[in-house]
Amino acid sequence: MLGRYDTGRPGPTVVCIAAIHGNEPAGLSAISRVLARLRERDVPLRGRLVGVTGNRRALALGRRYVDRDLNRRWTPENIARIAQGAVETAEDQETRELLAVFLPLLRHGPVSFIDLHSTSSLSTPFSCMADVLRNRPLALALPIPVVLGLEEVIEGSMLGYLCDLGHVGVAVEGGQHDDPRTIDFHESALLLMLVAAGSLEPRHVPDLAAHRARLAAAGDGMPAVCEIRHRHVVRAEDEPFVMAPGFVNFQIVERGQVVAEDRRGPVRAPETGIMMLPRYQGQGDDGFFIARPVTRNALRLSAALRTLRLDVLVPYLPGVSRDPERADHFIADPAIARVAVKEVFHLFGYRHVRARAERLVFSRRSPAARPVLPAELAPLLRAGEETTEG
Repeated sequence: MLGRYDTGRPGPTVVCIAAIHGNEPAGLSAISRVLARLRERDVPLRGRLVGVTGNRRALALGRRYVDRDLNRRWTPENIARIAQGAVETAEDQETRELLAVFLPLLRHGPVSFIDLHSTSSLSTPFSCMADVLRNRPLALALPIPVVLGLEEVIEGSMLGYLCDLGHVGVAVEGGQHDDPRTIDFHESALLLMLVAAGSLEPRHVPDLAAHRARLAAAGDGMPAVCEIRHRHVVRAEDEPFVMAPGFVNFQIVERGQVVAEDRRGPVRAPETGIMMLPRYQGQGDDGFFIARPVTRNALRLSAALRTLRLDVLVPYLPGVSRDPERADHFIADPAIARVAVKEVFHLFGYRHVRARAERLVFSRRSPAARPVLPAELAPLLRAGEETTEG
């Protein structure tokens, strides 16, 4: 644990994690700044703020990860294995240690998780969230672009797992790894989100307007909201994968444009859109992402549809049927559901899509507002209880 601030007042639990990738240390400095600020000024915080270091072993080496990406292993199957004591990698041990911090908090109600990241390329700060309504107040409190769908196209993300348990999870990409402004952007974002979460009153952050202005200036001219349309996966047999020089986040790319090279030759953008997270580092299987803008009206419409629970109509859409094995998954036949099938599913939060034969299978993060403790965590819960009793 990096630090904790708790005045004993009732209120929300906010957990801020940084350096889940060991080559992204800027968030740690920002968390330390905010914790020091709260202590020095004796700020009457509601609830508690917990600062957590993500991948300590990779951080010590200055690498994204040691054995495997810590932010790609948070699946129920992996968590069950680790909880039962089958620790095979450095990141498995990191996961077990993080769960030891999280579990006592998860047992006592909803938690808001804020995950601070940085990028290998130059970047405007932006936030990412799984597309569930409970995430929106925190993400939309920041005057920077919001990226939807990233948590859905990446398998095994920490925030995705925690969100499926019913908690709030928002990631903030503060800028380039080594840019000193990245720490400033993270600090501003964390303070604004603490106000949005109800942990702090605006009057307790006298320079709140300056922090908002800092982020707003950085995000000026960028799309307010965009959604991920494509993820280029780098497989072991594709290496060496090398991005073409000069790409930055939110840069427009054209369909067919050469954006990288791998062992097979040139890699081209599959569609016209916005370049996101180009990989200018040696580790990781995310080569780049392609996004496109989303209007605020589309967000309002999706919120209204879900608030009115009109998602019950999804299985009645033409060419759509419920997956017989998984009730929360839907199968769409593009030959029948021809009219903007992905866009319709996105309105209801179904952003996780996989091809199955000639059909598409859609799923979404859990919209449940009541957090749950899943069965795979039971061994760790029992171990914690035994330790407490001992």
